[in-house]
Amino acid sequence: MKILVYIKNSDGDKRAISVAAEHAKAFNASVDLISVISENSETPMGAVEKAETALNNYIDNFFKPEGISCVSKVIMTTLAHGEAVVQYADNHHIDEIIMSIRKRSKVGKLFFGSTTQFVILEAPCMVITVK
Repeated sequence: MKILVYIKNSDGDKRAISVAAEHAKAFNASVDLISVISENSETPMGAVEKAETALNNYIDNFFKPEGISCVSKVIMTTLAHGEAVVQYADNHHIDEIIMSIRKRSKVGKLFFGSTTQFVILEAPCMVITVK
């Protein structure tokens, strides 16, 4: 079994990782951690390095101590983040996606869309959301 955790640099990331570690232990699964960065002129310098450091810290603190196989990837893309997550899940034969959610107003969803909603509707596998 392969579990994908989408890290979006939010307060819910640690909760999503904790659930992923529980599931990985229970189902003898491997874990893929990904972070998606928009590839455009507004992307801050050092964004990729910062994301890689965060992913490596999660691996060192949550997965290595438990003996859970885990890999990480920072994805630079022009796609919407939800599309990048679904594409990764398709290409890597992911069985379960775990991601945190946050409350957003209807107006916020109208203007910015919802990555979580897109992933839930389009993913080729089960999606677990964590508050």
